[in-house]
Amino acid sequence: MRKTTLMMTIAWLCLHSLPNAAAAEFNSKSAPPIKTVADKACAELAPEESTRLSLIQQMLTEGKPHAALAHLDAIKVKSERAELLRAHGLRQTGRAAQAQGIYEQLANSCVSGHAYRGLGLIASQDGKLPEALRFLKAASNTLPTEHTIRNDYGYVLMQAGQSEPALHEFLTAVELAPDYRQAAHNLVLLLYKQGDIARADAFARQFGLVEDEMQQLKKMTQASNKTNP
Repeated sequence: MRKTTLMMTIAWLCLHSLPNAAAAEFNSKSAPPIKTVADKACAELAPEESTRLSLIQQMLTEGKPHAALAHLDAIKVKSERAELLRAHGLRQTGRAAQAQGIYEQLANSCVSGHAYRGLGLIASQDGKLPEALRFLKAASNTLPTEHTIRNDYGYVLMQAGQSEPALHEFLTAVELAPDYRQAAHNLVLLLYKQGDIARADAFARQFGLVEDEMQQLKKMTQASNKTNP
């Protein structure tokens, strides 16, 4: 199970690798304006609809975005939550442009924090680092206790060379959700990158990382240092 979790983390890190991000230009004219306010309550759904959307969310979590989109087509629920899940599914199946359009429509809705996160992830995948930071900061401000957003924001900060802010985001993520392995791996990875080996090893033991996981994170650090001297 731990090896599976680590491989998922590595795949995520590779997917979000931003070697040319520092040179990316941010076109503020094309980005939707940000209103960092707490998500308002969405309209209440019928119990059956809510249950079906929860099952679709689970499909996305399990890495089944095509199935999730098929079920969304089948149930035909009209709500911000359903549209958010559709955007997630489109993003996860490589249709970022379609996903981005939906996220932008939801940016000032009752799911705005999650929409900003989606926009931030798309920007990071495109190597648009300043834009990714802008959106993920907005997502974090809107949903400050959402551990996945804290982790994503920390990762992009780490890619931007902002190690201390990234460290605090990862620490916040693991304190909010102690079992969230992705943030734990990112935290240890960052400490290895900083050369703080003793602290990295201490956190690795605290999170229950096995030796194979620690060695893999060290190799990722070495590879990253060679790519970005």
